[in-house]
Amino acid sequence: MEKALGSGACPSPALVATLQSLGSPSLRIGGDSQDLAGPTAAYHYVIPPSFWTTLGCLARESGVPVVVGLNFAEGPIADELTTIAAAEQAIPASQLSFSLGNEPDLYGFSHILPNEPGFIVPAFRPSPWTADEYAREWASRRAMLGQIPIEGPDLAGIGWRVRIARLMASDPPDAMTVHAYPTVACGSAGAPTTAARLLSVHASVGLVEKYDWLLAAARAAHRPAVISESNSASCGGKPGVSDTPVAGVWAARYVVAALLAGFAQVRFHTAGTSYDSLAFEPNGTIAIRPLGHALLFLHRWIPLGSRITSSSRDPRILAATVSQGRHTSMIVSSFSPKPISFAIDVQGAAGRLRTDTLTTASAIEAGASVAVRAHRARLVLAPNTVVAISTG
Repeated sequence: MEKALGSGACPSPALVATLQSLGSPSLRIGGDSQDLAGPTAAYHYVIPPSFWTTLGCLARESGVPVVVGLNFAEGPIADELTTIAAAEQAIPASQLSFSLGNEPDLYGFSHILPNEPGFIVPAFRPSPWTADEYAREWASRRAMLGQIPIEGPDLAGIGWRVRIARLMASDPPDAMTVHAYPTVACGSAGAPTTAARLLSVHASVGLVEKYDWLLAAARAAHRPAVISESNSASCGGKPGVSDTPVAGVWAARYVVAALLAGFAQVRFHTAGTSYDSLAFEPNGTIAIRPLGHALLFLHRWIPLGSRITSSSRDPRILAATVSQGRHTSMIVSSFSPKPISFAIDVQGAAGRLRTDTLTTASAIEAGASVAVRAHRARLVLAPNTVVAISTG
């Protein structure tokens, strides 16, 4: 993040413009580093006052909401209150919220940092570290932090779901959050990162379905549910997959599936590795990677404030109708290994409808059009593509 912000009091105009082109999305300052960071030299990562100055300027100039990750793993409460005060002084209150800890269900294990492989993140709690212990610490820490807008629990897995669902019911945060990755780029504890796996229904629709429990808890508490950290693979991604158009097709399917399920947002993690959506070049320019192009595609076709509903009962086809005012469009993708036809009813007198298509061959969507006959357009969906079509 410091590389993106630069060394001045305000970030580069290129960063501000890029974020605005993406719709000024939520910016979460967190991840592995948040439980290693604090305001003094006692921490692995020291947060200098200049960081807050530049971050505040970014928030004001770009309009992005900022979620500041608080260190739940170590350090005195006084340091967390210092961090909160610095953030509150720098960032407009209407754009500021906090998260409490990063993947606390993994605090009983040590692990490497993908972007700092020589450093071992210690186990922050003695094993066995349980959901009941976490729930007690969560309630205590929230009381000590006072009335701040906060989200959580940002779990890495679903093993604690029963106990944490009860915690969310009794002490609901302002947003309920989870981390979700479809594949694993290190070790052997999950699905390996391959193009075939990423393009399977399990990596998008199936991944979202794993978190029905969080959606149910959020609905019951009248809170938004957010996938607050995700990307194509854990451990920083896999070069040759995470930095290719395959990741763009996966991301488009995944976001559509998440929105249809009821999630309010999906946030994609950036760590200076292969799965980043943006690359910050030494000359100050910002390069858009395939994932970034997919996010731009999604922002154009699912504008902020849109209503999104499912438009397919065929398990082979993911289809969503997007409505905003009088404008409607559809986003359609097939998981079939062969081309498959999909019909769309069209109101009005249009003879052709505009389409944009994401493929695994190019990061840039291909524009085209489809004919309308007798108020019906018929798409032929090629495998591993995502088609957006303007319907009215």
